[in-house]
Amino acid sequence: LAQTTRGNTMNKHAATPVPAGRNHIQRYRIAFSDCDPAQIVFFANYFRWFDIASREFFTACGVPSWRDMERERGIIGTPLLDAQAKFLNSATYGEDIEIETFVESWNTRSFVMRHVARRGGTVLAEGREVRIFAIRDPEDKRRIKAIPVPEDIKNACVQCRASGCGICRTEGATADLPTA
Repeated sequence: LAQTTRGNTMNKHAATPVPAGRNHIQRYRIAFSDCDPAQIVFFANYFRWFDIASREFFTACGVPSWRDMERERGIIGTPLLDAQAKFLNSATYGEDIEIETFVESWNTRSFVMRHVARRGGTVLAEGREVRIFAIRDPEDKRRIKAIPVPEDIKNACVQCRASGCGICRTEGATADLPTA
């Protein structure tokens, strides 16, 4: 269920930040292999799920695969500059969770993505990522280079929320994270 929320600034008094556009929700059933010996989710899996949810957010906004974007525009993806998480409650195998993903803020050359993992109404973990759009460095193809945030991609992720078009409420269009 992708949801529409209006607003483009962080509410300093809110428990969670306000999205600068679309909220995208990924659903996942926790597998036994996602857990550590204490039978709770191993922390690194949240980062993996946040990364998957990040790409699925862009898919829900209509952004082509990074493979197609590289072929058509040279954009190889949205690499991480910083990743943080706060773990608030535990989860275990067999439980269904949702990961809500949204862009908190857009900057000239980077953007801040937020993720909230929930089991029902219980927040399990919150993640924050700073990402860039990147191309292969023309001077050294083994390296990457940040580019300004493409306005058309930003608009695809923001514009329809301002108009209340209803496209952002696409229940059947969200992809589920795979189970292990």
